[in-house]
Amino acid sequence: MKTHSGARRRFLKTGFGVTVAQCFPGLAAAQASSGPRLEWKQFKTTSQYPAFVNAIATMRANANQASPGSLSYWSNVHVNTCPHGVPYFISWHRGYLYYFEQQLRSVSGNPYLTLPYWDYYSYATLPTEFTDPAPGNPLYMPRQSSNVYGALSLAPFASTVRNFQRGKSNAFEPIIEDVHTPVHDLIGGVMSTMQSPLDPIFFLHHASVDRLTHAWSQLAGKTMPKSANPYSSTNSDVYWAGNHVYANALSIERYKTRIPAWLGTTYASNAVPTMLPPVPAVSAARAALLERPPFQSFRTVAGRRLSSTRRSVSGVAQVPFDEQSVSVLLRLAKSDAAELARVVALCRDRGESESSADSRVDSLQMPGTIKLVFDNLSVGTAAKKGGFFYALYLDMPAVFASRAEREASLIGTLGAFQIAAAAHHGTPRIEFDVSFLLARQDRVNFGELALSWVRVDGDRPPAGKVILANEIRVELAFAPDDAHMLSGDAEDIERQHL
Repeated sequence: MKTHSGARRRFLKTGFGVTVAQCFPGLAAAQASSGPRLEWKQFKTTSQYPAFVNAIATMRANANQASPGSLSYWSNVHVNTCPHGVPYFISWHRGYLYYFEQQLRSVSGNPYLTLPYWDYYSYATLPTEFTDPAPGNPLYMPRQSSNVYGALSLAPFASTVRNFQRGKSNAFEPIIEDVHTPVHDLIGGVMSTMQSPLDPIFFLHHASVDRLTHAWSQLAGKTMPKSANPYSSTNSDVYWAGNHVYANALSIERYKTRIPAWLGTTYASNAVPTMLPPVPAVSAARAALLERPPFQSFRTVAGRRLSSTRRSVSGVAQVPFDEQSVSVLLRLAKSDAAELARVVALCRDRGESESSADSRVDSLQMPGTIKLVFDNLSVGTAAKKGGFFYALYLDMPAVFASRAEREASLIGTLGAFQIAAAAHHGTPRIEFDVSFLLARQDRVNFGELALSWVRVDGDRPPAGKVILANEIRVELAFAPDDAHMLSGDAEDIERQHL
């Protein structure tokens, strides 16, 4: 997904931009003296709990969207500058939580207040304080589901996940985002939109993702791009160069988000989950699924040149998503299948020889990548509230013995939250780089690819057709210098628009 630069520029030029000193006059002192972030069950027993609830109530009541003391201000920051499905997803949110925590302290008058986190790997049901509709409860919001079990996976914590950033093989960032995003989708309501920070559970959710990231990084054998403190181009990875800009005069140097402690943040626990919480009845169907969904046929779309660097090699059109779980066969011409095989072979070689020290090499520098693209997506009115998502799989085994075996073919997820993000950035298009996934699979014939989607429901999912994909296609993508390797006629560029 591309940055929505026009909206971002308008946001930064408006009154939403204020200086850090105006927002957080006691920043340095508060940073030095705060305690660890606590899990919700422990947090609510401390004196910080009433300060947190009162601060959220005050920020929700503040209707001035230009004021950092308004929850709407932080929602607008998220709408206009947040990266999803692209590099720096974790780093950006770490800085965002840091600044929001400072604002909580300012609003509450408590310089020691810290954000709590929700450990949904211990209990997947929303804390009752957030589901009580009693008048005046600032933590309550209308939602579609109160349980996120269906979003959870132990895949991010597998021993094979060694690298950190998106674009590396066996990388943590995209896999933990595959947990983060369906949590948004299942909870639903405003959480399934880019205005999700209007729901207070957003901040507990992202504090949990941040804690899990730090906990993962502490495990033996995990690698993150290195940085000195402060950053120096002579002894720091270029990954940490530059700044995250949240609003006019509100930014943070990227390197400061490498380690929570560099922002004065610690967590009460640095343990990674080793098991999933008890499965609720609503998620039992997906947990028990041990065979591939049945195949359906859709109108095929011929391969074509899309641009000077990208070519579609197979596709289907007008694909509806409803309550059913479905598989579709994507057939490739012999020459295109050979090209996919070449790219996959290069990915396999890279996965075997990749140096963890050289994190500046990413998938964009590969001589070809394979993309699965969901183009021109639309969501039904009721479905925009979320309460569901689809788990996407590539070449799922016809029958498998365990959930872990099924998850080995997971591409990612599709739901209202991702589509809302994509729509904000322009044409609702979501793409997945499946190069490394195919490289991990033991296959040599690429004449057919089986795409499957499994519907995962929350408490109150919408019925009927919820999503329509104008086209689903497999693309070969090359860097400009390698574009000559694309097959197909140049006059096909941008020829077909479904």
